[in-house]
Amino acid sequence: MRTYLTRRLLLFFPTAFGVSIFIFIMLHTIPGDYATSLLLGDARDQSLATPEDFARVREQLGLDGSLPVQYARWLGNFVQGDFGISWSNRVPVIERMAERIFLSFELGILSVALACLLGVTLGVIAAVRRDTWIDYLLRSVSMGMQAMPGFWVALMVIVILVAAFGWIPSVYYEHLWVDPIRNLSVLWLPALIIGSRSSAEILRMTRSSVLEVLHEDFVRTAHSKGLSSGKVLVGHVLRNALLPVTTLAGFEVVFAMSGQIIIEQIFNLPGIGKLFIQSVGARDYPVIQAVVMFIALVVLLANLVVDAMYAWLDPRIRYT
Repeated sequence: MRTYLTRRLLLFFPTAFGVSIFIFIMLHTIPGDYATSLLLGDARDQSLATPEDFARVREQLGLDGSLPVQYARWLGNFVQGDFGISWSNRVPVIERMAERIFLSFELGILSVALACLLGVTLGVIAAVRRDTWIDYLLRSVSMGMQAMPGFWVALMVIVILVAAFGWIPSVYYEHLWVDPIRNLSVLWLPALIIGSRSSAEILRMTRSSVLEVLHEDFVRTAHSKGLSSGKVLVGHVLRNALLPVTTLAGFEVVFAMSGQIIIEQIFNLPGIGKLFIQSVGARDYPVIQAVVMFIALVVLLANLVVDAMYAWLDPRIRYT
């Protein structure tokens, strides 16, 4: 187990390095020159600024030198915790992100937790009640949730709440340690919308895994020993059926992080997702790079945690 985790950690860093190269190249190959836009705005007359002005602005923005030189400079600063200066308001990127990370982190945790809780619970119910109206209903709802985009569901929920009940979701956010009630009243609906699509996929996977394990020999042996159906389901069936579900839950972290970008904008939540959209509109490359790298690192860590959980769920698994 320890050897495997060491190897996964060693693989973690080259993967993050490759992601950083991809992000940097993609952003810096986008047509257009931010220095030109900053100096001239919408004007087309290049004579309004001297070559010295362009050189000075590019140096201040870190755009001087070749692309490898710019990347080496950015990576060196990033490793030291210096994410650069935001081009749009000249504030350190780390300061802009620090005040938003906790909200996005909390929203992501709530979304994935709700997705796993709903998906696993309803998946087990669908498997135990196989080929009944409950099973058909749950499967139909899950397919419907998978087919509907998260942003469309969010908009429809807001429209229905306003039109039918005259209730507008609260947008006044408070940190969890300041006002827990206000905090959860703001985040529960966005978290439920993000987690609903993921729970649909987890439901279907849980149902299939539980049905497969229910026909194993060790399940019949457990019943023959006189164990109750509940103990067999929780202690034997569910633990073995959760292996593929755990893998899927790791992938759902990716969907949760991507879904947050749009949901935070719709619900006007001051998180990383909203910062990302604002930065894209302003072509604020340092902020965009930092946000994408942050999301990539979260996904890599989630995959590492999922791999480590395999040994806990199934003692037969040994990493060497």
